Amino acid sequence: MFVVISVGLSLLVLVALYHFSRKRQTALSHRFETLVLLRELLLLSRKHRAATHYALTYKLSSDSIRKVNEIYDNILEVSELLQSHVSFDSRPMYRIYHLKLIAMHSDWQNRSLVRNQSIHGKTIRHSMFLMDEVMIIWLIQSEREDMSREYHVHWQQVLDCMEILTKLRMCIPGIEKADIENPEEYLRFKFYASQMHRKLNQLSIICPISSGAPIFTRSMHTLTEIASSHQVVQPTGNLYELTSDISSVVSQVYDQVLSDITKNFYQPLPDINDKAISTRLSVHKYV
Repeated sequence: MFVVISVGLSLLVLVALYHFSRKRQTALSHRFETLVLLRELLLLSRKHRAATHYALTYKLSSDSIRKVNEIYDNILEVSELLQSHVSFDSRPMYRIYHLKLIAMHSDWQNRSLVRNQSIHGKTIRHSMFLMDEVMIIWLIQSEREDMSREYHVHWQQVLDCMEILTKLRMCIPGIEKADIENPEEYLRFKFYASQMHRKLNQLSIICPISSGAPIFTRSMHTLTEIASSHQVVQPTGNLYELTSDISSVVSQVYDQVLSDITKNFYQPLPDINDKAISTRLSVHKYV
């Protein structure tokens, strides 16, 4: 009788362990997939910003409008997939995000460059804040205080860069006539360019790979040129492109931070590109 009870208890323990393991694996897979989808929306939002910025700056043609619409169609598909994937309690939060993605595209052809940059910047930051929320919950539940401290330090550096970038971008509209009417405007712009250069240097310590990328080198060179000049040296359109490049660098660094953590908990984040997104959407249609 004792043997039967022992065997029964052992089986119950094994079943409980198996159930716990399956539940934990499902939770890990769910968080991982949420991060992957948010990364795709972040990339697509940046592509949408670049495409609309180009169309508004250089040529508002049927081809440029078609390209923007194609990117937007992908954004809607990925966003709808994300909403169906997240838990029921989280769906209201992701519906708000979905509405913000729709607003990002709505009436973009009638915007000024300043307004277009502002709307896209807010949506991109929203994407990163949602990713941060997923990671915070993941780190809390993992009970890895060492990784949690490291992540918060890196996130604060990324956040500082985003805040300085916003201030730098807000200075651009006022510097075209700064030399004549308001020299303080250009001095303010130079100050934030110098601050941005310093913050990117700090960020390069987190992710040395990004610091060797051409987009990083080009951004640092332009920021140095601005900080050392006594007058406007770049057209307004180029300055907005600079802020887009810096945003891309910051996103790449944060993406590397996320990938390093998920590699420890589950697996590295996959390479992200247009082909990967298209494949995911095609598979989803037939699931």
